[in-house]
Amino acid sequence: MQPCGRHAVLAALVGAVAWHLPAADLPKTIDKPSLVGADLKHANLANKNLDGAVLTGANLTGANLRGASLKGADLREAYLRDVDAPGADLSGARLAGADLTRADLREARLEGSDLSRAKLDNARLDDAVLGKAFLPGASLVRARMARVHLESAVLSGANLAQADLSHAILVGADLGAATLGQQGPSPANLAGADLRGADLSRALLVSVNLREAILEDATLTDAQLGHANLSWSRARRADLSRSNLAWSQLYGADLRDARFVGATLTQTQFEGARLADADFSGARLDNTNLNQTDMTGANVSSATIEHALTYGVTNLPAAMRP
Repeated sequence: MQPCGRHAVLAALVGAVAWHLPAADLPKTIDKPSLVGADLKHANLANKNLDGAVLTGANLTGANLRGASLKGADLREAYLRDVDAPGADLSGARLAGADLTRADLREARLEGSDLSRAKLDNARLDDAVLGKAFLPGASLVRARMARVHLESAVLSGANLAQADLSHAILVGADLGAATLGQQGPSPANLAGADLRGADLSRALLVSVNLREAILEDATLTDAQLGHANLSWSRARRADLSRSNLAWSQLYGADLRDARFVGATLTQTQFEGARLADADFSGARLDNTNLNQTDMTGANVSSATIEHALTYGVTNLPAAMRP
């Protein structure tokens, strides 16, 4: 008796796996097959429906997943190196510990997916959607993530060194203890990124480019921001308490109502910044450039101020006047 329906689909796929053949002739819909540890290297699964498939530990190295649907699929510890998956739908997929090195995931959908401890080094995620994705401990070194959507995503402890996150949307994201600072020839690029309300506490952001980024209501407590570029950023009500901003650039930044309590601001460049009602209590302002800033209502109580530049400051606090 010939297999039919779902069994025929499984037989076709398992046959392709057994013979290490591309799955070009598979039916478009594959009804939740179990392919634990399957060898699907270089398989052609473009536009196939693998929703809910069990592919734990499977080897999909170099597979063609363009436009494929793997919603809710189980790909834990799977090998997805060099996969070609622009436009693929992996919403809700389980990818914990998966290896996606050099994966092409441009415009892919990964909302709510679990990518904890996943390896995405040198992956392409431009314009991908990862809202509410779970990426703690993930490695995204040198990943290309321009315009990626990471709203409310969890990236705590993730390594994003040298990643390109220009104009990325990270509203409400958790980047606590994440690494974005310089590790190698260049730091991460977050120019123009939207980080409103994001948690970057204890993040390593040394030399990071945050020029024109939106950091309103963001938390950057205890962050390492030495030599970072935050010029022209919008950071109203941001909390930078105890952060290290030594030698950083904040030219023209909007920092009204921001908190710098106990922060290190040695040689920090604030020239032209809006600092009205900012809280610098207990901060260290050593050779800090405050020229042409607006410090109306700023609090500098208990701050250590040595050789600060204050030419043209609007409403310089009394404690800083000669």
